[in-house]
Amino acid sequence: MFRAHRPSVLVTLLFGLVLPLAGCSPETSSTTEIPTVVDSYTIQAGNGRELTHLSGRVRAAERTTLSFEISGKLESLDVDVGDHFDTDDTLATLDDERYHLVAQQRRAEAREAEASLIEKRQDYRRQSSLADKGYVSETQLDTARAGLDTAESRHASAVAAQELAERDLTQTTLSAPFAGSVSARQAEPSERVAANQTILEVISDRDGFEVETSVPETLVDALSTGSSHKVSFPALGGITAPATLTQLGTQPRSSNNYPVILALNEPPAGVRAGMTAEVELALAEPARDASVLPIPLTALVHDDRQRAHVLRIDEDDRLESVEVTVVDIGEERAKVRGDLAPGERIVARGTEFVDPGQQVSLLGQGPERYN
Repeated sequence: MFRAHRPSVLVTLLFGLVLPLAGCSPETSSTTEIPTVVDSYTIQAGNGRELTHLSGRVRAAERTTLSFEISGKLESLDVDVGDHFDTDDTLATLDDERYHLVAQQRRAEAREAEASLIEKRQDYRRQSSLADKGYVSETQLDTARAGLDTAESRHASAVAAQELAERDLTQTTLSAPFAGSVSARQAEPSERVAANQTILEVISDRDGFEVETSVPETLVDALSTGSSHKVSFPALGGITAPATLTQLGTQPRSSNNYPVILALNEPPAGVRAGMTAEVELALAEPARDASVLPIPLTALVHDDRQRAHVLRIDEDDRLESVEVTVVDIGEERAKVRGDLAPGERIVARGTEFVDPGQQVSLLGQGPERYN
């Protein structure tokens, strides 16, 4: 009888062993929440100076185009793009053979007019002396006086023509007005050029560089000449240099953008005309309500009732919804009023992918996570 009940005893023992093991199943362990990475923005006080970033281009503070005042065949052009020169260096010359011949002709005409003037002056003196003695009539004296006046006019005209011809002869040489370098070359040797046709574009080394940009009409009143700003140069590794606003245009160019010129106070080594520049303009604004705070436009969230919210990141890196009132909306920023304070962080963008109460980590902080 005892042997008949042995299998039930074994089943009971096995069942007793299985129950403790079932209690150790991993399905009962808690799941760890993985924070979502978000891009954050630190709220700034709304009553200070706002910054705006614009693209600009470097140019020489002193630059000009060089040309001949006369026409002719370009005989020589001694410089090319990038070449440096000193003041009064000869940069180009015209074929001067024709101008030499014209100058000689004008000198001969001046000598001929001078000889005629001497003759007419002597004739007038004789006629005047004879008239005093009553040997000639007043009509003859008037004729002699008119001849002298004509000779004087012709002589003056011949002398002026000679001076112009000699001046044109000197204009066959194009000299450097200052020390600098060639930025563009617009003609080639043996080419026939017209008067005032651009031959070279040059920039000066003595007055440094400036940056040209343009600002929309909404920012013009927030800028003033003499104000200080910053300029960075992507081609030079992002190096930043101080700049002073020297010119603020009064006439818009296109799309109601006004030209702005900033002088580089300390141009960094390696800067060249034509380089791209990133301009950071500090906008002066009047005193405003301290409760109005600027935030990125992408930080705004609207619920089903079209009420505006932002997602604030608390000390435990959890999100909480804060209702705000939108005071003003710009192209990239909004001004809001609500239960916010400078120094607090909010989600800057991607608000549609996170929810209040969610655990987050800040972009650029903490360990990198890879999927």
